[in-house]
Amino acid sequence: MTTAIAFRRVSRHYGEVRAVDAVDLEVTEGEFFAMLGPSGSGKTTCLRLVAGFERPTAGEIEIFGQPCSKVPPYRRPVNTVFQDYALFPHLNVRDNVAYGLMIARVGKAERHRAAEQALEMVALPGYADRKPSALSGGQRQRVALARALVNKPKVLLLDEPLGALDLKLREQMQVELKSLQRQLGITFIFVTHDQGEALSMADRVAVFNEGRIQQVGRPEDIYDRPETPFVADFVGSSNVLPPEIVERLTGHRAHASLRPEAVRLQPGGHDAQVVELAFLGAVTRLTLKMEGQALTALVPKGQALPEKGSTVQIGWDNDALHLMGSRDG
Repeated sequence: MTTAIAFRRVSRHYGEVRAVDAVDLEVTEGEFFAMLGPSGSGKTTCLRLVAGFERPTAGEIEIFGQPCSKVPPYRRPVNTVFQDYALFPHLNVRDNVAYGLMIARVGKAERHRAAEQALEMVALPGYADRKPSALSGGQRQRVALARALVNKPKVLLLDEPLGALDLKLREQMQVELKSLQRQLGITFIFVTHDQGEALSMADRVAVFNEGRIQQVGRPEDIYDRPETPFVADFVGSSNVLPPEIVERLTGHRAHASLRPEAVRLQPGGHDAQVVELAFLGAVTRLTLKMEGQALTALVPKGQALPEKGSTVQIGWDNDALHLMGSRDG
């Protein structure tokens, strides 16, 4: 398979701050790839390095095998969709979408035709004459997508493009973005701090923290088999058990991840005190304490619930307790 984007020991420093620290990464052509992490983890800086808005302090970035650290943004086969959409308020939708083609000196009739086709691609036919101010947030996001796609980039970079949308629309756009990527077959690199977005859309996910990649893998591997306590806690808010408790439970001294949905009320299990209950609709979240360690469990709706302050017994399947290393950076 062809490598679309490659990071070769890439770093980006701002004085003493290591925003990106010796990152190695390969993204395959046609892949929907997510860069996931908290604010300041380095994911957006990596996206800007691919786009050419930043240059590496060290290392090299390759786009389809070609070193590009000295290639200006307008000569790279990539386009970017920003969180704020960056639409021109004085231009109508057609001219916003066609703007890049105008800069490239494409004839008016040809660029308008291409803009109309791009708008059809993002389900906005008939919107070409409207101004951005007359559009909803979801429609503006589609216009920004059309503007990025009209230039037929080999790689589309998406910088938290769903962050400004409400929950229902964001979930709808997750489905539409994934469908669009499959239809086009081009490489999408999607930056987000939302683990739900990353897990639901991406073919693979890179989890960032403090400028470094903690883990790269398929969404199910990231969730079920986290390699570090940070990944376990950030992706799905797992119960991260310390080595001393894990050693008593398993005989192995290591950190372990135990997902809340794997913990169940089980007579004859481990004693735990109920600290808090929170109704979440389909489940109730229990905050527990076992051997002084805080744990979270999810009890499905319809099951009997214990009282706050009571002592219960809890258990889990053996394979639900995932042993991992203690690397945090």
